[in-house]
Amino acid sequence: MQCKDTSAQLADYLAGSLSDSERTALEGHAQSCPACREELNRASQMWRLLGDIPAERPDSRAMRARFDAMLAGRAVARVERSPSMGSFVAWMRRHAAVQPLLQGCAAMLVLLVGIQVGRGIRPPTSPEVHELSQEVRDLRQMVSLSLMQQESASERLKGVSWSSQLDRPGDEVVSALIDTLMHDSNVNVRLASIDALKRFADRDSVRSAAIQALGTQRSPLVQMALIDFVVETREHAALSTLRQLAKDSTVNEAVRARAAWGIDHLETA
Repeated sequence: MQCKDTSAQLADYLAGSLSDSERTALEGHAQSCPACREELNRASQMWRLLGDIPAERPDSRAMRARFDAMLAGRAVARVERSPSMGSFVAWMRRHAAVQPLLQGCAAMLVLLVGIQVGRGIRPPTSPEVHELSQEVRDLRQMVSLSLMQQESASERLKGVSWSSQLDRPGDEVVSALIDTLMHDSNVNVRLASIDALKRFADRDSVRSAAIQALGTQRSPLVQMALIDFVVETREHAALSTLRQLAKDSTVNEAVRARAAWGIDHLETA
């Protein structure tokens, strides 16, 4: 194992998500490498400090209103191009109170249609299958967007998770994830949105949003995840924000230390 591998696996090590072999390899390398051992000790100390931070109380009404407007726009408009799907969406709007049940049904529909497509038809030669596949993708996207506007934090987490599984997600999904990062009231949902946005790290809008969020977020967990994000993407434009965090005495001690770590890595990258 090399030093760069140790740094990349620190978060998973602290979260206990490494396999036994990976954990053993990391600990073995740390024992033989003073620099990595020191980094591991600092990260462990930060982790303990972060564990003492009280959880925030979720309140998703504002986010729900924003997503209601979004669902009335481009995402649903694309689905409505199909007459059958358009009628389904219209009916769904009239029965908003049962949307959670409909989302479950929609998920089952996606699964069943996918099975039928896989069993009975050859996609490369069938325009009908191509159209059906597009409708399935649109439906999956709509369900993901709808879940991300729910009042329940667990449902919003499901929506973020769904977005990570979408094939060629549209701009609406990226915008929804950015909005979640910026405004969701639940720390865990915001953390999940950072992970989901990593697949879009090549987009300027995503990197800019990460820097903006780094300067506005107040949850130490989210700040730490954003620091890791800008370091992983080698976003040198974040250096100014990192320096501000490192010098701000009102910022959590672990975050200041992580910001200093981020500065060192970006300046030498």
